[in-house]
Amino acid sequence: MEEAKQSYVVVGIGEALWDIYRHGRHLGGTPANVVIHACQLGEHGVLVSRVGSDVMGRELLTGLSRRQVPVRYVQVDDVHITGNVMISLDVKGVPSFRCSHDVAFDYLRHDDQHPALAASADAVLFSTLGLRSAVARQAIYQFLRAAQRALKIVDVNTLPLPDEFRSRILESLAFADVFKTNIADLQALRIALHREKETIRRFAEYLIKKYSLKLVAVTLGESGCELFDGARTVKVPGLPVRVIDTTGAGDAFSAGMIYKYLRGAALEEIAEFANLLGAYVSTNAGATPVFSPASVEAFKEALT
Repeated sequence: MEEAKQSYVVVGIGEALWDIYRHGRHLGGTPANVVIHACQLGEHGVLVSRVGSDVMGRELLTGLSRRQVPVRYVQVDDVHITGNVMISLDVKGVPSFRCSHDVAFDYLRHDDQHPALAASADAVLFSTLGLRSAVARQAIYQFLRAAQRALKIVDVNTLPLPDEFRSRILESLAFADVFKTNIADLQALRIALHREKETIRRFAEYLIKKYSLKLVAVTLGESGCELFDGARTVKVPGLPVRVIDTTGAGDAFSAGMIYKYLRGAALEEIAEFANLLGAYVSTNAGATPVFSPASVEAFKEALT
């Protein structure tokens, strides 16, 4: 029997940007966040993205390096600025976003280094936000085609135009093995596909069958999460935590889900660990608080 790996190559491809709050900024972008968390869990996380040659871009590269994320696959753009998202939080720590447009990550291009990295990847995560421009979309799809043995995860970020949202999702599902979304974006997709009257389970089963998915994961905010694999459904309730900022909680969920899935964990274990990691991140400011497996375990024990 083949011995299980101690660590896996987890690639995030797409947007890397700054999350800008009223009183400061944090590293952001779904692929970047997932890779940072993967590294903290002990995986070999790799980010494929593009930043500007501006001060914000240089500082983003420095920030990634400090978080042990290699930056050799992060391109530098001399024309377009580094992306950012303006974030405001409500009283429950739930964010609203205003994302910059026509920025460096929209011009991510295929690189001669990409095929070898793609071939070595055990998992590749991409998001619909990273697919919003034709240039980056082509590079991401080319990378996914080369990542033949990798588990491919698409994470949904709502796009502003319903038609564009629908087309990007449906395109991405053709490349994906795992579809991860939150309940609001799932509802938007159900409406776009005229299936809003279906239960979450029926809709997840439809997606699994139509697109040959291995897993559909839906985060439910304070109500936890629900996972579907075509044969079984697992629902895990939310954890009683003091929420500070839910920005990036879904990305932490994705990192935890990938970590357990690659190790062949049961559906319940995948859901519970992903839910735990998302809850942990929501008790901190910003999408990428520093943690170790030991600190997450201590957090879990404190909840019991």
